[in-house]
Amino acid sequence: MRNLRNTHETRQVIHIVGEGLTELFYFSHIKKLLGYHCSISPRLFENNSIEKIEKKIKELLKEDVFVICVFDADVSRRSEAENRKLTALKKRYEKNKKVLLCDSLQSIEYWFLLHYEDTCRHFKDSDATEKALKRYIPAYDKSRKFMEKDKWVKDMIADSKMEKACALAEKYQGRDSYSEIYKAVSVLSEYKR
Repeated sequence: MRNLRNTHETRQVIHIVGEGLTELFYFSHIKKLLGYHCSISPRLFENNSIEKIEKKIKELLKEDVFVICVFDADVSRRSEAENRKLTALKKRYEKNKKVLLCDSLQSIEYWFLLHYEDTCRHFKDSDATEKALKRYIPAYDKSRKFMEKDKWVKDMIADSKMEKACALAEKYQGRDSYSEIYKAVSVLSEYKR
């Protein structure tokens, strides 16, 4: 994994950029629950397009920070134009040591599912992934009311489930369903308070 400690003599500043409420609340909860040292700002978690995500990455890089970018890749499967944009974004930042792109296909719910189930099966869309997740978190809902409570994340990280999810995500990297959020967890784990 990337060695951020050699980048600066002082503590590395990490900003997380994401796609929406789910990512915002998930990373806010794990930051608090696991003591991660990073910056999570609601303005960096809007319903973003690939263009908006890249604009935020560029803005943050001007501030000389490390950027972790989390987003769903499902839109790239529905549209050839979006797939080209996603491919270009990945290529542009693949060698940048200050940017870590962590996408999930179909959605971040696949990452959540890996905390409970060993699977890399194909999910038709994010709704199908969410339906599979609801077997383990029946009340799961993308509403602010559900997301703002941290119990769902506490349950997900209990009993070493996050370590299991990281191992499975790495094992299934590049498969039909995948999540690269384990890379963000690895970086953040190096920078606990």
